[in-house]
Amino acid sequence: MAKHEKTKEPGIYRRGPGQYEVKIRRKGVAASRTFDSFAEAVQFKNETVSKIDGNTYVDQTRERETSLSDVIDLYLKQVTPTKRGAVQEANRLQAWKKEVVAAYPIISVEISDIVAWRDRRVSEGKAPSTIYNSLNLLSSVFKWARQHGYKVDNPCEGVSRPKPNEGRCVDLTDENEAKLLTACEKGPGWLVWFVKIAMHTAMRQGEIRALKWKDVHDTHIHIPRSKNGSARDVPLTLAASVCVQEMRKALPRRLDGWVFGDPDASPEDGGCTTTMVQNNYRAATRRAGLAGELTFHDLRHVGCTRLAPLHRDCFELAKTTGHKDPRMLMRYYNPSIVDRVAQIRARERALAMGVG
Repeated sequence: MAKHEKTKEPGIYRRGPGQYEVKIRRKGVAASRTFDSFAEAVQFKNETVSKIDGNTYVDQTRERETSLSDVIDLYLKQVTPTKRGAVQEANRLQAWKKEVVAAYPIISVEISDIVAWRDRRVSEGKAPSTIYNSLNLLSSVFKWARQHGYKVDNPCEGVSRPKPNEGRCVDLTDENEAKLLTACEKGPGWLVWFVKIAMHTAMRQGEIRALKWKDVHDTHIHIPRSKNGSARDVPLTLAASVCVQEMRKALPRRLDGWVFGDPDASPEDGGCTTTMVQNNYRAATRRAGLAGELTFHDLRHVGCTRLAPLHRDCFELAKTTGHKDPRMLMRYYNPSIVDRVAQIRARERALAMGVG
């Protein structure tokens, strides 16, 4: 048998058992592709010729020769470094590169592949937010690819995201707070101040790690760039102001101006990384007997709940906490029923006295 044996259909050749190659050269356009069945080869030929004759032909050779992993590498190199959360994003993209679908040509990645990935992650017990963030990131990769000339659909569009879990309800009692702070004092010298700032201001961990002394004032803390990319000023309560003044005396001044260390440097180079904070905080919760009960992010719940009564409404509170969506802010406001009853009755008494 010849290497390329002609068939009854012009432009289609038999390459071997069950292999058919289509070769098209028409109006200056060349296209070729191999199929496992004669019927598929004929269909491809007819559709391609029709497109060429109608001036709608799209050459997708690059898309067939470029894997999803290749596109992720380009995104990692050109886009991720410009993001504030570059480290976390890079970790998510590296996780995608380990998936089987990453080896597929980008034109071959289909919605069914993404749905299968989502369902598997759900069955593994991954948090809805984790799945949601990874899906949205991959969607951004495909959108970026389209903007840079890749002729592909975005297989993440139309894929439903898992329903988010109910927001955590965090109630830190005075007794547990005292235990936590005592345990933090037995850790690195900076830890107790890191935790106090979180509880007083409801600032995010990344925002606290990125603090510089020039932005810390007795009345407020300036955040040049928050998670959502905008700057904001966090007003300090009287208790928070006292905490800041005491922190100035307790912490040694660094020549580089950071309060806790360069957030982008390793601990060995005097940096303050997420892992370093989390590990030391978890050790403190174990010493306090609160292991598994109070994550560091829960301190943002604590801060929001304590700051809420000091603000006129949720919009004013959102300016302090940095929430863009009031609905998300409500997930962080966790007053106990005792506090809610006390606040309502206090207003009730005030109204009654005003009427009298």
